[in-house]
Amino acid sequence: MMERNEYIEKVGLFYEQYGLPKMAGRILGYLISAPNEHNSFDDLIAGLHASKGSISGNIKLLLTQNMIEKYMISGDRKSYFKVSTNSLNRIIEAKVVSITQFKDIIGMGLVFNEHQQTPARDELLSIHRYYEFLEQEIPLLKQKWDLINQQK
Repeated sequence: MMERNEYIEKVGLFYEQYGLPKMAGRILGYLISAPNEHNSFDDLIAGLHASKGSISGNIKLLLTQNMIEKYMISGDRKSYFKVSTNSLNRIIEAKVVSITQFKDIIGMGLVFNEHQQTPARDELLSIHRYYEFLEQEIPLLKQKWDLINQQK
């Protein structure tokens, strides 16, 4: 069985591959695997052996990415953090937006060599069609998932 610290590092490395700072991924790993229901800023500093600045900056990033949520407990002055309950929906929506944007960029680039028949242009057309496919299919997969999930 994997130890918790090893898991936290794996999550950090995973998210680092996709452009997030490793510490942001480590925060997610910590929150996912936390034995406590409520995890404060101080808990993150102590649990991850990280500086206040590093935790603060990465919490802000994760909040703006809607990957974590900040909440308060009545009678307590501390802020607490948890993995966003809607993060999957937000991630999928953001992916569809980025897919559409990239597809549009490729489409605009195709104009520059529209009268040429080259292997490079054929490859760009193939990429464009693939992104059109993803743009259409990902929302349908999400709808299917929602239906399956409602039946449980």
